[in-house]
Amino acid sequence: MSNNDTPDLIETLSQSVNPVAPLGRRGLWLWVGLSLLAGIAFVLTTYGARPEMRVLLSEGRLAENLWAYAKTAFFLALASLAVWQVFATARPEGRLNRAQTGLLGLGLIALLTLTGIDMARNGLPVAMTGLSDGAPVCFLTILVGGMAGLGLGWALWLRHTAPGDPALFGALSAFASSAVMTVAYTLHCDHDAPAYLLLIYLAPNLVAALIGSVAGRWLFRW
Repeated sequence: MSNNDTPDLIETLSQSVNPVAPLGRRGLWLWVGLSLLAGIAFVLTTYGARPEMRVLLSEGRLAENLWAYAKTAFFLALASLAVWQVFATARPEGRLNRAQTGLLGLGLIALLTLTGIDMARNGLPVAMTGLSDGAPVCFLTILVGGMAGLGLGWALWLRHTAPGDPALFGALSAFASSAVMTVAYTLHCDHDAPAYLLLIYLAPNLVAALIGSVAGRWLFRW
């Protein structure tokens, strides 16, 4: 090939390239919104709402047990931070946001600290109260619901991503999806002990992240 042919080759190659629109947030928030609504609908129709949530939804006021709402707010914040991390790492040049990573870490530390304080003050048997009362159902509902949400996310937005680290992105996506399902489940479950939140609420998110990490190596490879 002569040098005179080079411009023609470049022009031919450039004409065959189809421009790709920037990855937007609409599909991401559509995924999160639909997952949350579907999770809430499933939880409320299958298990029902806890008393404090019934008071809020039917009468528009807060019950005396404010911890019921604080628990939902905590996991809502956790899910929001995880979703933002998913968006931050969706492209090859993407990186984890240090501030959000720090906040996620603080949330975990806070829950571990509350669990330790509860065990120190009330003893291990009291702190573990409720772990045998429907705990497997809670755990599986959050985990399976999170995995279903991950499938929805793949259909709506995740398949359009190109992360630099597929395993990390898969873990973050699965964690975020499971965390969204956790928010929905807090509307039903009236177990508020820190140890319960750690072992039955947060643990499924971590298991989902592990599954997502393995699946991400295949799903998000490019």
